[in-house]
This record gives sequence, C-alpha cells and structure tokens, in this order.
Amino acid sequence: MQLTITLTAPEPVELPVHYGHLIQGMIYRGMENPLLSRYLHEQGFQLEKRRFKLFTFSRLMGQKSHLDRANKKITLIPPLQLVICSPIPFILQELGTGLLRQGQVRIGPARLTVKEISTAQPHVEMDRIQVRMLSPITVYSTMPYADGRKYTYFYSPFEPKFSELVGANLVKKHYLIHGVPPLSEFFSIKPVRVTDADYKITTYKGFTIKGWMGTYELQGDPALLQIALSAGLGAKNSQGYGCCLMEE
Repeated sequence: MQLTITLTAPEPVELPVHYGHLIQGMIYRGMENPLLSRYLHEQGFQLEKRRFKLFTFSRLMGQKSHLDRANKKITLIPPLQLVICSPIPFILQELGTGLLRQGQVRIGPARLTVKEISTAQPHVEMDRIQVRMLSPITVYSTMPYADGRKYTYFYSPFEPKFSELVGANLVKKHYLIHGVPPLSEFFSIKPVRVTDADYKITTYKGFTIKGWMGTYELQGDPALLQIALSAGLGAKNSQGYGCCLMEE
C-alpha cells in the first residue's frame, strides 16, 4: 500500500541535506495510535535476530530545489510530496488518520500544512516489472580487515552480490509478513537506467550510507515483487532507503 502526502508552506522549505531522520521522526509523531508508534520505533517485527519496521519512504519531492553544498542545506519549493509504503495497511491507515487530524507536520525546523493524502494499492501480476527508485537502495556486507577490525562494504547494482542480497532480504520479508517462504526464491534486479549521478552518499544520524537511485528491472515471484513495492528494496527501509514506484 502506498500513501502519498502533499505538504504546503507559504515559503520555500530549507532542510539539512541529509534529512531522512527528520522524515522518520515525522512519521512516528504522525501516527494516530501512540502505542503503534512506540512499538515500531522501539521494537518492530522480529525475524530471528533481525528486526524490520516494514515501512519505507521516498525523498521529499518539490517543484524545484536548490542545494547549498557549503552549508549542507537544501531548499525545496512547495508543494512537496512524500510517498510512504508498507505491506501492513494498518500502519498507513493510522498514519493517514493522524496526519489529517493534526493538519500540520514538523520536519526539522520546517512546519508544513497537510494539504492532501491519497492512497494506492499497486498489484503485481507478472514475474517481471520495472521500478524507479524514490529513495536510494542500499545493500552492504560487514567485512574484516586483516587485523580483525571490521568495515562496511556497500555494493554497486553492477555487482552480482547486489542482486543476491536484495533477493535474500525480500525472502525474509515475505516470511515475516506471510509466515511462509515464497513459492520461488528466485529473484534478480538489473539496472535499466542507472548512471554515476545515481550514486548517493548520505548520512543517517552520523552514519555514512551509500546507495543508488535509478530505474531497475525486477524479476521473480510476483509475491516477492509485491513486497519490493510495499516494504522496499534492500536494507534500512525505515530510515528512508529502498522506496520504489512501479512504472507502467
């Protein structure tokens, strides 16, 4: 399920370049049920040792934007749109109800008015679809240095491991959501329109996260592709990564 929120403000909106944590905070504050908000924030849905929040969101989309690299600020011209996706309709229902009741949201220093909320439920029927990333997809492994220290290696969509890890992540989400594995665990993701400009280095609460925008072809069990749309691709979805939109 997809929720598209349209936000307005009388003046241009200035935010830190890396504002994902501010959107995440807005989502938690916007939920009608504080118990649900606290549960998602503090626990989430657990599978073995992993915890999933089972929602993802796009970057803020405005009419125009200005990037001030020196001061690490971005200026967006309202109206702004934000897409939030989840395979758990109740999460988005609680969020939509809460945002409409509140009427306004705070994103860091900016206060915006909730102008409109629309919903969509894209349904995957084929085993091959094309998606456009609305926020970067990030895939990584923890690797050891020779001295035993560890570092995080972020994969490129042009590396075979990228597709393998995205698929394994979707299989885990399928099991968590449906309680059973998919009919087939086969999955592939291939770049369709991905350039060097789609490579994004971002930070989330001080941690560097590398990811990729662009357009991709997904192939696999329709149930897995459905989860890609609703729960996001790759890792760190609830921090604002892996949100995608199916293209016609």
